[in-house]
Amino acid sequence: MELPPAWRRPDPLRGLDETPWAELDRGAGVDDLLRRTAKGDAQACDELERRLLDDDTVSEASVHAVPFLVELGANYKVPGASRDRVIFLLAAMALASAGFTEVGRRTRRRWNPLRRELPRRPPDWITQARYAVAKGAPKVFDALRGAEVACSMALAIAVPEVVPKHVVDVAEGIAFAGTHPQDLVEAACVVLHLLLDGGTDDVWAYAIAQGDPDLLHAYENGGYPVHQPAVVTAQLMGYRYAFQAAYG
Repeated sequence: MELPPAWRRPDPLRGLDETPWAELDRGAGVDDLLRRTAKGDAQACDELERRLLDDDTVSEASVHAVPFLVELGANYKVPGASRDRVIFLLAAMALASAGFTEVGRRTRRRWNPLRRELPRRPPDWITQARYAVAKGAPKVFDALRGAEVACSMALAIAVPEVVPKHVVDVAEGIAFAGTHPQDLVEAACVVLHLLLDGGTDDVWAYAIAQGDPDLLHAYENGGYPVHQPAVVTAQLMGYRYAFQAAYG
């Protein structure tokens, strides 16, 4: 019997030594953390998350790490706990609110009163990280095909533009089966709304917040950036629901 594709993928860290990690901003030691994460080292996962998404901020090293994170997330030879955390990390990086500049300062996502995102000076690691995750995400979705798991919902929320049809089917199964934890159901509903082009406005974002007291408090008390589009707020809320479904 032929093994599923996720079991037949090549070494997820092939080419790792070809990247000059020590020369990248915040890249020193990332290669070692990736190797340890691939072996299921929970402490390495913790440090990798802090390094690549420091206070919700991505960097040059974050962008270069994405292809390796994608391969880890799509390879069933990687221990499940590490694989799930890597997929959540990919989703969080795609939703990052800030990026480091060349001089080590943070530049944050901002919008004008018309809710159009303001441009950032290069290097724009926020945009580059999101593009890299969107480019690699289909490999992860293919590996997770049919799996009703929170990390799949988180990634779908982060990069809905590349989500395949089978993920829509999974989200529908979660949302309407009546057997899944409420946080996972909320995340699946956000996925379906984003993918089926339901039209995301402030009323809908407010409705999403109703399922969690902390989200509702943040929404009602200025916890999100001024002029942030409702769809971005919905994505951040949906990611939180997915994360809570997995880790409480």
